[in-house]
Amino acid sequence: MKIAILAHNKFPIAEPYAGGLEMITHQLVQSLMERGHEVHLYALSGSDPQFDVTSLDIVQVANNELTEFKMDELMYRNVLEVIESIDYDVVHNHSMHELPIIWGATSRHKFLTSFHTPVFDSIHAGLTNIFGRDHQERFSVVSGKLGKTYQHLLPQQEVVYNGIDTAAWNFSGFAEKDKVCWIGRICKEKAPHLAIDYALKANKKIVLAGPLSNTEYFQEYVAPRLQQDGVEYLGHLKHKALNRLIGSSEATLFTSVWDEPYGLVIAESLACGTPVISFNVGAAPEILTEETGFLVELQDEKSFVSAIKYCTKLNRKDCRERAIKFCDKTQMVDAYEAIYKEMIADKLKKIAV
Repeated sequence: MKIAILAHNKFPIAEPYAGGLEMITHQLVQSLMERGHEVHLYALSGSDPQFDVTSLDIVQVANNELTEFKMDELMYRNVLEVIESIDYDVVHNHSMHELPIIWGATSRHKFLTSFHTPVFDSIHAGLTNIFGRDHQERFSVVSGKLGKTYQHLLPQQEVVYNGIDTAAWNFSGFAEKDKVCWIGRICKEKAPHLAIDYALKANKKIVLAGPLSNTEYFQEYVAPRLQQDGVEYLGHLKHKALNRLIGSSEATLFTSVWDEPYGLVIAESLACGTPVISFNVGAAPEILTEETGFLVELQDEKSFVSAIKYCTKLNRKDCRERAIKFCDKTQMVDAYEAIYKEMIADKLKKIAV
């Protein structure tokens, strides 16, 4: 198949990844190419040069008075016109902007839009624009929980769970005694300060890693706690160091207090063989099983601390097996590929004849 992948315009699609969406887009493009598909990526300059990339920022705009939204709209409009001029079997949209959603409803191409985030204003505007109209655009979400938040605007949708390269995460059968970890962006909604408090109350050392996303939150809630014994922050680690940290920990504490659309940290931890203790929010209940972690009601300190103490009784091999069977990128790419084939079923029938 000849496939166009439309990325968002926040960060390039390249390592080191700015976040989960960049990683997912990169893995999808790479995997589809490995399966023999012709894939064109529309993404920011600086994206992986091994891909056939058309830059989203190909048009230089001299008018400094344009708002950021207008700049984004102009950017997407230009690449969508390029896409429309080329014969693709499928266009797969991963942007977070309304224009590709609206465009996809009337495009001559088979158009799939995948949602990785809550219903932001721009996404809401795009879906509202096409709501109730006849169109053939398809939609997917990265978890059943996320799908429920879209239900009022998107009655028909398919769940395609995100996937990680489990082969890139080394399994560790043993952990350092009384050590747990926390991984993620340092920000209020992921609440690493709660992880620190819970770990110390369970008499465990905690090591944190991740990019600093909210300086004010860090200074008020995290920095003071770093002065306590048994608390360490390593900054934004590269893959190998992160793998070692997770693999050497008895458990990963996942303290997001908002509904994470998926939760890649959970998948990565399981791939290392490390159980996860998570609040019972977002997609965590769809990923974790009784054999691989604990789900605790939001900010239930007593239960969370108890789970930390009990986590060593879980079998780390069960965690790795869960990651391979449920969280591997193969399942994700298989699912997207199946949707693509359904979308062009009529064309495939003609070719067969």
